[in-house]
Order: sequence, then structure tokens, then C-alpha cells
Amino acid sequence: MNLIDEACGPMVRAFQRRSPRRPPLAAEAARDPMFKRSGSSFDLKNIREYGPSDDPRRIDWKLTGRSDRLYVKEFYEEERDGVCLLVDISASMGIFGAELTLRIGASIAWMLGAVGLPCSLWAFSRRVERRLERPRGGNSPAPILSFFSGLEIGGGSMVAGTIAGARNGSRHRRLVVISDFLDPRFDPRHSPFPRNFYIRLHRDFETLAAGSNEVEVIDPESGAKLRSPWDRPAREEYRRREASLEASFLAGRGRATTWYRKLQPDEDRGPLYWAFLEALHA
Repeated sequence: MNLIDEACGPMVRAFQRRSPRRPPLAAEAARDPMFKRSGSSFDLKNIREYGPSDDPRRIDWKLTGRSDRLYVKEFYEEERDGVCLLVDISASMGIFGAELTLRIGASIAWMLGAVGLPCSLWAFSRRVERRLERPRGGNSPAPILSFFSGLEIGGGSMVAGTIAGARNGSRHRRLVVISDFLDPRFDPRHSPFPRNFYIRLHRDFETLAAGSNEVEVIDPESGAKLRSPWDRPAREEYRRREASLEASFLAGRGRATTWYRKLQPDEDRGPLYWAFLEALHA
């Protein structure tokens, strides 16, 4: 089964058609280190074809003149400008949709490689279940599909702990987390990464409990059967918790270091993917 959304390919190609001689104004004024360093003090790793995430100042004009194709010099230090992508596969993600969660994770992971960014891909629940390093990115979907093949949604969630472990285990400067963010220890304002991108996959519980006076559910992470009244005080408490989590994301989004989007299961994912690519290179 191909988990990569069909819209991702055309989006990446459209993103790559940007002119290297006249890059977007956002890229010219970017705070992102990949658009700031001259690279003269770093060790040369190789010379490769120009990609949309590359600084036009890195273009090797002599080689370009001989080949009529754009090439850039790549340095070892550029690996720090990659992305650490964490995909939550804890049991609560099943409420949003197990297959849809994996599809969004696979699509984001493929796009990162397709635009030439190094990526450290993690799938986690209460622990890190799988990890894949792609130091050079790449267009091939095979490693991504292999990574997500056989992954099952289940277990508890440890968003905060996984982020801390990713910071200690990766040299990348950018963090992308795909989760419902139900870990009470998580606070987006306290991330150890310089730049953060949060994609919250959310299904409103009130839509599941519509018309009910009492709710009985199985806690997906503990297995316990829970029965509680779904009355006015319960609804108000639920709304307060939702508002508190949303406020913490919006407070972080007020800084240049944080980007945040919330997605419902029935929403068109195309705008999310494009906004993510734009933000990643802003």
C-alpha cells in the first residue's frame, strides 16, 4: 500500500520550480542558518545538483557553465540544517485514524527527502519504536514505505520524553512532530530545538459524544473501561482542557521559532502540506 498522498509529488515539483537566480523574498530574508552561512569554513562533502532548499550563493558557477545544469557545493556542517521528524503512533492516534496518521507521517517524510533535506525519522509511542536516518534525503519512496510498513498504532504516549531524546540523539536543528499531543508533560513553549513545527491530528471528542448523557469508552492507552457523565460540567471541563492546549501552541507560534497547524480527519491535506513546505524554508 502506498501511503504517500498523490498531491505530494506535484507540490514538490512546483516547489522546485522556483528560480535559483531570484529566490523567494522569504528565503532571502530567512533566519534559517542554511541561508546565512558562506560555508567557507566547513569541510566540503560533495558537489550535487541544486535543490529548492539550497542557498543560491553555494552554486558552483564554473561547473554550471560547463554542464548547463545548476550544481552546489555541499558541506558536512549542512547536516545540522536537517529535520528530526517524530510521528506519534500511540493508541490514542487511533481516534484520529490509524491509517490516516501513518499516511500523513509518510507524506511529510517523503517530501522532506524529495526537497533534499537530511531527515531523522522516528516513530514513537511510550518508547521509540523505529528510527530511520536519511542524511542525504532522496526522491525514492521505498525507504519511507518500508519504515511505515507493519507499524501498528498502540501503547502509551511520551511526546515530551521523545523530543528530549531526539535532541540528544540528533544534530539536526529543526523538529517536526505529528501527534495529538495528549501527553500532559508536553509544553510546546519549552522545546530544546531552535525551530519547531507541530502538526496536531485532532478529532473533536464532542462529535463522538454528540447526543449522549453518559459516555463509556475503553482508554486506548491503559485498556481500562471508563464510564462518565457527559453533562454540562463535563463538557465545560473538556472545553477548558482543549482551550489550554490550543493556547499553549498559539503562544509558541507567536515566536519565529514555532509553526503550528491543527488538522481534522475530513480536512483537505493539500493546504497543510504546502503551508509546511513554505514554513520550512521561510
